[in-house]
Amino acid sequence: MKKRFLVYLSSIFIIPSFFWAQLNFYEGYIVTINGDTLRGEIKANPKKELSLFAKVMFRDKDGSTKTYKADKIKAFSYFNIEKKKWHQFISITDDEPKFYKVAISYPFKIFEYQFEDMKMGEFFTAKEYYLQKGEKFVELKSKKLKKQLTEYIDNPDVLSEIEKMEEIDIDKLSVLLEKHYSKSSS
Repeated sequence: MKKRFLVYLSSIFIIPSFFWAQLNFYEGYIVTINGDTLRGEIKANPKKELSLFAKVMFRDKDGSTKTYKADKIKAFSYFNIEKKKWHQFISITDDEPKFYKVAISYPFKIFEYQFEDMKMGEFFTAKEYYLQKGEKFVELKSKKLKKQLTEYIDNPDVLSEIEKMEEIDIDKLSVLLEKHYSKSSS
């Protein structure tokens, strides 16, 4: 009898906390097509952002929710509590409307796009990176990364480190650029 009571009591606390954890609403905002900024919350899973590249669920201050695709808003952003930083996404509507995440914003902009792909019968999350050149977006390639970034980077140590990368490691690249091109040192 005592075991049943403990199981019942623990389920009262565990089950609701499980559902609450699944909500994943974070402080954020959207930028409408008209350029208005609406503050509220963004539903996200910072560990698995794949769904955010297609659509975003926004909850306003009144508690009403609405899902937006990339052709309905210009941008959105949410604050990742774990990493203590804002994750920003912009809408690109060339051939197919989709969201791109700002991966690096200084000294130049690199955007990340994630999509589901299949290799040898297994699904996985693939990532592509794009360098913003004026109004155009140029896909970055691992084997050409140093050449693609040379016009933006004047530091030979940074270029040497980029050349050593076999694959694009956006986190390593971000740390490298922050170290050598921090806004405060320019």
